[in-house]
Amino acid sequence: MQNYYRVLGIAATATALQIEQGYVRQRTRLKRLAATDPAMRARLAEVEAGYGILGHPRRRLAYDVLLAQEPALAPALPHPDERLVRYAQVARSLNAALLLCVLLLGLDWALPAREYAHETVRSRFPVSVSSSLSDPQLAYRVRTEHTTFRLPSAIGYRVREVGQPVTVWQTRLLGVVQRISAPNSPDGAAPFQPYGGTVYGTFALLPLLLGAVAAVGLWPSRPPEVVVNTASVSGLLAVLTLIVLLWF
Repeated sequence: MQNYYRVLGIAATATALQIEQGYVRQRTRLKRLAATDPAMRARLAEVEAGYGILGHPRRRLAYDVLLAQEPALAPALPHPDERLVRYAQVARSLNAALLLCVLLLGLDWALPAREYAHETVRSRFPVSVSSSLSDPQLAYRVRTEHTTFRLPSAIGYRVREVGQPVTVWQTRLLGVVQRISAPNSPDGAAPFQPYGGTVYGTFALLPLLLGAVAAVGLWPSRPPEVVVNTASVSGLLAVLTLIVLLWF
């Protein structure tokens, strides 16, 4: 016997409201697909038949009696729709957590930067070489008492010596260096930016995309498959954002 509770993606103890919600959810999802897929039309017919029985108290009571008389079988695997609903619950939580992370980045960017006015360069060493042999370029990682930042070779001459005094401004929450001033540099004390590849610079589009995708997954009444797909994409964007934060 067809188990219409699984067809509607609901529990056998579902209330009348939950039955109606399950029917509306399945019908909305399948109706769009049934226009081009015969298999989805058959699934939609099962959903309509299931609601025709479970949506009426007397028919449901008779159906429950017949269902209880079915011989005991091995536990059935969850219906794909049931699994998708469970996955969507986890995916929605993931989207919410990632959206909070994006808001944290926004707050970190908006807060006044912390200034370290009396830093001295503790170390300066090359960390990478460009792939172009005709125009090799070095990037330098510079460490001070409280901060670490990178400088491309084009402005590496501004911070050249260990012990050189510098002023560093970095974000308050995550400690991302935003500006540097080196009074003893050939260009004077005018502040300049370190390596531009941060989530607040060259890669600023990453957290913006992450926030947009996570927000789409959290929008009310989104189908479960949309929630799961947005969580997959936002998870990938979150990994890329974390790599940028740690690398630069």
